[in-house]
Amino acid sequence: MSTVTIHPSRRLLLAAAALSGLALPVRAHHGVRHLRVGFVNPGRASDRFWQMSDLAMRAAAKRFQITLLTGYAERDRQRVLSLGHEILAQQPDYMIIVNEHRTAAPLMAAAQAAGVPAILAFSGLAAEDLALLGRPRERSPLFLGSLLADNAGAGAAMAEALVADCRRRASGKGPVPLLALGGITATPAAQERLDGLHRVLAADGDARLLDQVAVNWSREEARDRTLSLLRRQPQTQGIWCANDDMALGAMDAAITMGRTPGQDLSIIGLNWQEDALREVAAGRMVLSMGGHFLLGAWALAWLRDHAEGLDFANAGGTEQYLALAPLTRDQVGPYLARFGEDGWTRIDFNRLRQHQGRYDLRVGSVLTV
Repeated sequence: MSTVTIHPSRRLLLAAAALSGLALPVRAHHGVRHLRVGFVNPGRASDRFWQMSDLAMRAAAKRFQITLLTGYAERDRQRVLSLGHEILAQQPDYMIIVNEHRTAAPLMAAAQAAGVPAILAFSGLAAEDLALLGRPRERSPLFLGSLLADNAGAGAAMAEALVADCRRRASGKGPVPLLALGGITATPAAQERLDGLHRVLAADGDARLLDQVAVNWSREEARDRTLSLLRRQPQTQGIWCANDDMALGAMDAAITMGRTPGQDLSIIGLNWQEDALREVAAGRMVLSMGGHFLLGAWALAWLRDHAEGLDFANAGGTEQYLALAPLTRDQVGPYLARFGEDGWTRIDFNRLRQHQGRYDLRVGSVLTV
């Protein structure tokens, strides 16, 4: 990745503006036709969710006349940081930061030192990060805002659907014993999804969690952990999984143990991955929550609007949330027919931009099938 040297006097001016809290223009955004936006993709190049996010961002960037400076960090914290610094050295007009492995605070500090405005997307701040950074525009005008998934709401909706499916199979009788495969605790989104699950279970008199484990988002690890869990808890009726890869791993384990997902076991996931959606269509998974792969593309729409003088802070605030949507058995076919095989070019990305002073942060407003 090529680098551009920032003149020392310019760097000092930009850093001083950031530290003083003055809303000085960092670059001449208004009237600029082409933008350069940096983004460290925290996932592995083989992670289907992050592939989907990358492809959607590239399609949106082309539509919005944005050059995307990006690369995969392969779920390696040090790689996230080094790639972030490499991108910032090229002086992008904006930076999109994901708080995977608690990297938001150091990357935001680096962006502010470089005078680069930044927004947070996909994964939000933990309490410790919030103490360091504050809220958007609270301590620095360069921390522009955050655009995140409503992970707690998604986790709760998944729990409700899972419990309902277990009761349907049991004709509504008896307790509902469940397992939960959560993501790694270093990712705030993982804890938020679990918070939603626990909220539903606390309000339900009969559904109970037999065991909960943290898995590093992978199918293989989920399979191994689920094999052990099912041996210890053969009475399990449902498995709540924080992403689709883990749901597929849980399904692999269940089949190995002689269970029949969809008949004597309910499994639910999140991400809208095609291989998981095929299992939903076949009736072996209850549903997959998702649509949040569009957050990166939506963030680019925010930044294009911001560069043209349409501040998203005046159209819903500096902190906004995307409600995830379920894809059930009868919805998978129409969705794949329209957007399968990475058909993100079929999206009308203008729908992501500000209209009449607001953003329509609903997956269904964009992915109409």
